[in-house]
Amino acid sequence: MSFLGADGIIFDFNGTLYWDEAENRKAWNRTAVMIRGKELTDEEFSFLNGRTDEETVLYFLPDADVPTIDYWSGEKEKIYKEICIKAGPRLSPGALEILSYLKSRNMPMAIASSAPKVNMDWYIPCFGLENYFPLSSIIAGRRDIPSKPDGTIFRIAAESIGIRPERVLIFEDSESGVRAALDSGCMKVIRIRGPEGKDLGMEGIDEIPSFLSLLDTLRQEW
Repeated sequence: MSFLGADGIIFDFNGTLYWDEAENRKAWNRTAVMIRGKELTDEEFSFLNGRTDEETVLYFLPDADVPTIDYWSGEKEKIYKEICIKAGPRLSPGALEILSYLKSRNMPMAIASSAPKVNMDWYIPCFGLENYFPLSSIIAGRRDIPSKPDGTIFRIAAESIGIRPERVLIFEDSESGVRAALDSGCMKVIRIRGPEGKDLGMEGIDEIPSFLSLLDTLRQEW
């Protein structure tokens, strides 16, 4: 079967399947204060959103070695997890319905995320992701893959489900993630605007508020 013309679906996770931008920003702000004495500006957060922990730490500390990067990444993720648990983690609006529908139709699905492994190891049981995605198709926490906006991670995710990139639909949220999706050579990119509701205004993508916007389309197929 196909879904919106695609033979496979790849999801970003943070900001797409899980709306955690506020939690992520709070955690990075606290970490930034510890590192440099001040929080991120709006421009800095927009630039860094969707990138790896390593890239973000190197933004603050360009000469940081691996132990230093790992230390500050670990501190940030401890803060982040505490904030998320306090907020009550749940999938974004309409995401569970979309995943259930695609699973019922045996649609090949993968996740391509900049999240560190420690976070994805928590997300998988927390959200029951193993019920929808083969663990081998949850691509995250790999230092051997260039960070978004490079499209390599999406090409690897497509390979993990046996679908050519040009036959894949990608859901993303951040500007760097959207650019990575376009760079991968995929068939289509749909950007989830999320709670902020601001368009990126980029050519070659569709933008919707949330997965709820697709449910009417799906109900016509059910």
